[in-house]
Amino acid sequence: MTHAPDLPPDHRSGFVAICGRPNVGKSTLLNALIGDTIAVATPHPQTTRERLLGVWTRPHFQAVLVDTPGFHRARSALNRFMVAQARAGARDVDLILLMAECPNLRSLEQAQTWEPGEVALEALDAVREVGPPVALVINKIDCLPDRAWLLPVLAAWSARHAFTAVLPVSAVTGEGLDELERLVVERLPQGPRYYSEDDLSDRSLRWHAAELIRAELFEQLRQELPYSCAVRIQEFSEGEHRDRVAATIYVERDSQKGMVIGKGASTIRQISIGARARISKLTGRRCDLRLDVAVAKNWSKDPEKLEQLGYRDPEGT
Repeated sequence: MTHAPDLPPDHRSGFVAICGRPNVGKSTLLNALIGDTIAVATPHPQTTRERLLGVWTRPHFQAVLVDTPGFHRARSALNRFMVAQARAGARDVDLILLMAECPNLRSLEQAQTWEPGEVALEALDAVREVGPPVALVINKIDCLPDRAWLLPVLAAWSARHAFTAVLPVSAVTGEGLDELERLVVERLPQGPRYYSEDDLSDRSLRWHAAELIRAELFEQLRQELPYSCAVRIQEFSEGEHRDRVAATIYVERDSQKGMVIGKGASTIRQISIGARARISKLTGRRCDLRLDVAVAKNWSKDPEKLEQLGYRDPEGT
């Protein structure tokens, strides 16, 4: 913990897990609450692979937000690793924010017959088993034509579990985030800060650089291919005005290597330009980035190769 003698006597601090199925906006919410881009957020499901702690500090509280991969039906070793990360992230926290997205409704009649889907309910079962209080956060309400249609949706969810609270929000527009902040602060115990005021994450710049390169893979490549890619930083040298970064992008098949490189190295050039800009925005310094592409056969299905690429199962399974 960080000693800060100037903190108010009623200062609160603790841990809050952000959980849910894939693509409901968990990373977007974390970024919105902190006010900075800490977690990689893309429109594609299962972008988040590892737990990330985002540090949300205000004068009267500090909430350590645990961003987790989405709960889903795991088939490969990588998917099992991701679900294990999600379960581990929900343990030993003061509050779980279970996120669900607002359904795509076209009428009040449709809203009145709507029920949560199987995967969403499996996410509820997973966090309910862990133990901490669970608040439901319904995200993406900005996409709903009529807010009155929310009432049957909230009622359908409330019938499934005695949630600490049920809050509709939009992580994109900020609607409902003030109410969410009040809920979080109420649930945090009184205590000092775990991190300094300037800390935004528990992860190193090396880790963030790899994530930003992976985000650019989602930006530049077709939808399926980035899921077969892993990024490992080989060098990260910080300078006063410029950083030097070398990374390897691993794919699972020889054919994928050619797709990442592209004709005349055009694709890897665009990936490098985009990733360099992302890293520079994070550090505030210029970035020299060298990217290589290598094949690690079927790495996402092989637990040993997963560990070699830095994905270590928190549950040891």
